[in-house]
Amino acid sequence: MRHDYALAVTAALFMALASAGCGSNSSEDPARDRQGPQSARRPGGPGGPPGAARPGAGQAAAVPVEVAAVARRTVASYIETNGTLEAENEVDVVARTAGPVVELATEEGRQVSKGQLLLRIDPAEAQAQVRSAEVALDEATRSFDRARTAFEQALISQADYDQALAARDAAKATLQERRIQLGYTNVTAPFDAIVVERSVKLADNVTPNQKLFRISDFDPLLCEIQVPEKELSRLSRGQRAYLTVQAWPKERFEAHVLRISPVVEATTGTIRVTLEIDARAKLRPGMFASVFLEAERHDGALAIPKVALSLESLGDTVYVANDHVAKRREIKLGFEEANMVEVLDGLKEGERVIVVGQDGLSDGTPIQILAGPGAEAPSAPVRARAGGAPKDRPGGGPPAGARQGAPSGAAPARTTQGS
Repeated sequence: MRHDYALAVTAALFMALASAGCGSNSSEDPARDRQGPQSARRPGGPGGPPGAARPGAGQAAAVPVEVAAVARRTVASYIETNGTLEAENEVDVVARTAGPVVELATEEGRQVSKGQLLLRIDPAEAQAQVRSAEVALDEATRSFDRARTAFEQALISQADYDQALAARDAAKATLQERRIQLGYTNVTAPFDAIVVERSVKLADNVTPNQKLFRISDFDPLLCEIQVPEKELSRLSRGQRAYLTVQAWPKERFEAHVLRISPVVEATTGTIRVTLEIDARAKLRPGMFASVFLEAERHDGALAIPKVALSLESLGDTVYVANDHVAKRREIKLGFEEANMVEVLDGLKEGERVIVVGQDGLSDGTPIQILAGPGAEAPSAPVRARAGGAPKDRPGGGPPAGARQGAPSGAAPARTTQGS
């Protein structure tokens, strides 16, 4: 009986082992079939024994950033204000005599020279008055000649002689006046300028002191600003400044202090300062400008772009690129300009500060420099996040049969199926 029982147990164990062997060779697990005998002989799946770390697992991906070098440059402190541009020489040209306009010799926007004809008023009436004055002068001159001869012969008194002399001189003055009035019929430019406004039309009947044109000399171009009286000690003639206008927002127009008012306006507590501007044939009177008056200047100061400052810190902080790692650095700032800031302490010349991509960084974060000093070519895109495994490959290892270290896109190495 005991012998028969042992035979039965042995047979049952044999059948169980045979059944397990058939199940392992079935096609229910195609992934295992594709792995081949080499994978079967390596416990733990591709990449080594169980518990072995997969390549790249646990390593943070490098953050792409752009950097700029800490460099020396001139940095200044400015008094900021606003002003309106105006011309030094700008006048209204008015009529000096009456009459209809018979000729318009210029137009708005045209450049005119000193003495150039702008407009002509009908000269007929003025010419007639000149001719009448010439006749009166001839008559007064003949009367005076007769009176002089008679006076020399003692035929008339001194009073009669003086009266004839006065009449001749009056006739001369009248003729001169008529000629001046005739000259007023030709309206000319008083200085080199640009015609900015024309106020009359052809055939208009103008009267004395009526506005005809407005002309302006754009060189020099001025800007009056109001500076608080507390800044008086920082003002001086010739002081440098620059302006920006909406028409050319990316350009600076150099200027300097031309005049400083000797008094403080009591109602506003400000000082009127006049700047002379290098307009470069671009600026126009009437433009509104942002003015930056240089109060103090540091030459050869260390400076960085203002965008390098970290917005996630209460203090003045930047991130420095050091061996492909971001290092947090506390700094001390000095003067600030529109897009640059002076660094008094915390950085050295030539160091690289991160100007793009610093948001969210922490001390020691790996970085990849895409632009700026030391930029490198972007690496191949990461196919899986750190610590995660691709969805199509259980275990996170390389495809079965792939050669370790093969370049991206290379065909997987062939494997020989075992018997």
